[in-house]
Amino acid sequence: MQTRSSPSTQTLHRLAAEANIPNYDKLSKDTIYMKLKQKFDIERLLRTDARHSRLEKLYEQKKRKHDDCESAEGTSQKVDNTSSSCSSTKKSSSSSRQSTKFNVIDPIMHVKVDPKKSFKFVRSNGFTVCFNIDSLVEYMLSTGDFSDPETRIPFTDSELKLIDETAKKKGFQKDSVVDAKMNVDKYSELKFRRDALLALERCAGEVITDMLDIVENYEPDEAQMQLVMREFPTFLDYFKQLRDADASYASTCNSHWRQFMQGPPNKPNVDEYGLIHVVCHFLKSCEDGVY
Repeated sequence: MQTRSSPSTQTLHRLAAEANIPNYDKLSKDTIYMKLKQKFDIERLLRTDARHSRLEKLYEQKKRKHDDCESAEGTSQKVDNTSSSCSSTKKSSSSSRQSTKFNVIDPIMHVKVDPKKSFKFVRSNGFTVCFNIDSLVEYMLSTGDFSDPETRIPFTDSELKLIDETAKKKGFQKDSVVDAKMNVDKYSELKFRRDALLALERCAGEVITDMLDIVENYEPDEAQMQLVMREFPTFLDYFKQLRDADASYASTCNSHWRQFMQGPPNKPNVDEYGLIHVVCHFLKSCEDGVY
């Protein structure tokens, strides 16, 4: 049984929500624990959760100190020295708030945040992050992922409504993210297609890894036979499916695979028998449609 060694039910529910496990509140504690352990790296989730908890405690401590100072200032206005001390503390706190710096780079598009179209989002740990509102809305509408792009914590319905209102105020004519979230069928199909493309890419990528291993470790005659008889036909089958589904994505993947075969510019892979050149020529032919 995992009951003694696993976290509390409340903690498991919080981790399950972050991992987007559907209907986790209807699952048993052991079932949630096993899902998180086997599929979502529970140790990493626990470390992230602990870090957020520490940040929340620090934020609460700072807030409590500030509130205590303001309370003390209100009750001791008649005493000059005390009033002066609290006044200076209040000024330093105010200047500290004024000097608070937000991120200047949009976490999604990695461009400078435009103040005229920015959206400030306060996370549960008190940290504030700035997004370009158009980037944030486009990200959610195109991916069907209605969560914070950095923390992966789902936005609540009220937060999505605030995003809609901000986009409208900023003059962006975008579809409502609240309505989009309710369109389950559309994004289920989109997620299925995205997962299928990733699966094809991974399968083809494993073949590329095998090709490089053959080139580097097999004798030339045996390497050529393995490439021509096994690896090339297998890769071609995967790549055709990938290109038929999304030609642009397939072309980008193909370019990355050729770079992987050649190695980094400052330390290229050794091509003693010219087989890397042969593989790259084959990959380029696949991209050009010449088989």
